[in-house]
Amino acid sequence: MSPVLMNMMNEARADAGIPFTVNSAYRCTEHNADVGGRPASAHLFGLAMDIACGNNHDRFLIARALFKAGFTRIIIYKTFIHADIDGTKPPEILCLY
Repeated sequence: MSPVLMNMMNEARADAGIPFTVNSAYRCTEHNADVGGRPASAHLFGLAMDIACGNNHDRFLIARALFKAGFTRIIIYKTFIHADIDGTKPPEILCLY
């Protein structure tokens, strides 16, 4: 895992004031394929984490903390939030799935 990513996540977790349950972080190629990850997923390079969130209040706290910690690539899913620092991908995105 990228030390930069880990430091940013630790900062975000402290700011959010709630535990971050990590659903996915570094993935090998086989696991990435098994879970339907993209072939060039940031998870393959230790540059991404998926954080579980079960309600709208936690979703808000997590997203706000990720932005404050400097994340600019955030994807919000129904049950988790993906954040990455992959510089090979378009910066400043916020997607909903």
